[in-house]
Amino acid sequence: MKKNAVALAWLLLAAPCFGQIKVSTITDETTESSKSVMTALRTKLASHPKAFTLTSNDDAGPALLITADCMARTGKESFACFYTSHYTGLAAKTFMGGGLYVGSTADDVADNLLASIAQDIAERWNSTSRRNNIESLEACLFLTQSSCKVPDQLETELKTKIINLSQYLQKGGLKK
Repeated sequence: MKKNAVALAWLLLAAPCFGQIKVSTITDETTESSKSVMTALRTKLASHPKAFTLTSNDDAGPALLITADCMARTGKESFACFYTSHYTGLAAKTFMGGGLYVGSTADDVADNLLASIAQDIAERWNSTSRRNNIESLEACLFLTQSSCKVPDQLETELKTKIINLSQYLQKGGLKK
């Protein structure tokens, strides 16, 4: 847990570098344990407005998609929950991380989920975002015979806002 707490602290301190990350969540609302853990997780995400903003699942554009579910509980059984996190770009959804946690309360499990999700972001967000932007640009360039808008993250590297396939190939393309 200490490693996870360090990842969460680092992410929150580095939030200005990542910008505010849009987060979309999915869970099975009919299972009480899943619902209570996701409610606690959403509350924890919302308590860090400089780092995260919760969005609906209909919101387009780059975001973090978190899926979490728990086994049904009877009596005072522990919460047994898993999560997966995906970067959802304009043209692709990329797996970033996942985990399984067991805890005595929904709040304990949500703490562990948030810390692991923060670690996923800290370790993979920029590289995943860059890779997806390159794939989107290359898809546009190879499927059209016109120019394509360069994603904002790649503008300084390519030194242009609009590019066509010939120009892109002359620059040597981009390494993923």
